[in-house]
Amino acid sequence: MRAKRLIGWGFLILLGTLSCSTSEDEINMDIQITNAVNIEENAMVNCILEDLLCEVEKNVIAADYGANSKDNTKQDSIPAIEVSVDEESQTSTKIISIDYGSSNHTDHLGRLKRGQIRNEISGKFTTSQARQFIQFQEFCINDMKIEGSIEIISNGFNEFDQLSFTISYDSIIFTSENGLEYSISGTKTKDWVEGFSTPENPWDDQFLISGEFHGINSENREYNSKISTPLLISRSCEFILSGEIEFQVEDETVFYNFGDGMCDNKGFYTRNNEISNFEFGRYSFRQKNNPISFLMH
Repeated sequence: MRAKRLIGWGFLILLGTLSCSTSEDEINMDIQITNAVNIEENAMVNCILEDLLCEVEKNVIAADYGANSKDNTKQDSIPAIEVSVDEESQTSTKIISIDYGSSNHTDHLGRLKRGQIRNEISGKFTTSQARQFIQFQEFCINDMKIEGSIEIISNGFNEFDQLSFTISYDSIIFTSENGLEYSISGTKTKDWVEGFSTPENPWDDQFLISGEFHGINSENREYNSKISTPLLISRSCEFILSGEIEFQVEDETVFYNFGDGMCDNKGFYTRNNEISNFEFGRYSFRQKNNPISFLMH
C-alpha cells in the first residue's frame, strides 16, 4: 500500500513539474511581445504608405508641369483610373482625385485596388509652405482598407539644395480582410535626393525618410517606432530599399533593417545581439484566436 502511495505521489509530482514547465514555456513565449510578425506588419504598413505617396506625387508633378495627369497614372498603374484636376475654385488650389472605381482592378504589379484617393493642393509643391491634404475614400489595396488623412508641407530646399517635405500621418487605420486593425500616426521628413531635375522621368526619383511614428498593432498592443538610419525610397520600387527602424512594443525594443538596397520584401532584425531574417508584404494581419501562431511563422 505504501509503495502504491509513493508511486501516486511521484506521478502527481511529475505532472506538476510538467505543468510548471509548460507554464514557463508559455510565459517565455508570451514575453516575446516583439516578434517577427510584429516587425513584418510594421514594415509592410510603412511600405504601403510610401508606395501610395509615390503614386499620388507622380500626379502632382504631372499637374504642376502641365503634363496629362490621367496619362501619367495610367502609364504604370490601372487603365480604369480616372484623374481629375479642378482648378476653378482658386488659382493656387487644385484637387487631384485618383479614382480606382468601386470594384477591384489589377495594377501593373498584380495588386487589387478600389476606391479613391483625393489630394487637395494649395500652392506649387516646390514652394515653401505649399500644402497637400490627402484623404482615402473607401480605398482598398488587396482588400485591405485604408482610412485617415495625410498632410504634406513643403519645406522648400534644404542646405543640400534638396527639396524637403514634412509628412504627418493622422490616425491612418489599416483593416485587413479578417477584421484586424493596425493604426499609425506620426511625422516624417522626406528629402528628395535624386531625380528632381528630370520631372519627365519619375522613375529615377529617390528620397531619404526620417522621423517617428506610433500606433496600435494587430495584437492591440501599443508600439513606437523611430527611424534610426534614414529609409531610402525609390519610385521605381514598391518596397523600401534600405534603412533601419528602432521598434518598440510596450517595454521591448528591437531594431529592424530593410536590407542593402535591393528591391525586395526582405529584411532582418536584431534582438539580444542575435540577427533574424524576415519577409513582409502579405496585406493582412495575424488571424484572430490563434495566440501562438505568430511565433511559428
